[in-house]
Amino acid sequence: MKKQKGSVLVFSLIILSFLLVASLSLATVSISETRGGNAISRSIVAFQIADSGLETVLQEVYKGNCNSGRLDCLGSCSVVGGEAGIDGNINAGTFRVIFYETGGAALTSCADTSWRTIAESAQSEGVYNGTTRAVKIDLDPAP
Repeated sequence: MKKQKGSVLVFSLIILSFLLVASLSLATVSISETRGGNAISRSIVAFQIADSGLETVLQEVYKGNCNSGRLDCLGSCSVVGGEAGIDGNINAGTFRVIFYETGGAALTSCADTSWRTIAESAQSEGVYNGTTRAVKIDLDPAP
C-alpha cells in the first residue's frame, strides 16, 4: 500500500506540472496579444492624428485666405531638416504637414509666398506615443 500512496503523489505532481506549463503558455500568449493590440491601437491613433492634422491645414488652404500669403499663414511653421512644415497638436499627439513641389522637393521656407502655385502634394505625419504614421495627398491647383 505504501507504494501506491507514493505513486499517487508523483502522478499528482506530474498533472500539476502540466497544468503549470499550460497556464504559463496561456499567459505568454495573452501578454503577446495584448502588446500587439496596443501597438495596433497606437498606430490607428497616429494615423488619425496625421489625417486630422492634414484636414486642419487643408481647411485653411481651401478657405483661400492664404493663397497669395506666406506659407506660415496656415499655422505654426518651422523648418526642420531643410523642409518647411506646419506643426500642430491634436489631443495627445503631434502632426507636421509638409508641402512638396512637382519634382518632389519639399518647400524650404516658411516665408514662401508662391507656395500655393507650386505645391503639388502635401504629406502629414502624425505621432502618438512613439508611433508615427503618414498621409500624403495631391493638391488641386490654386484658383
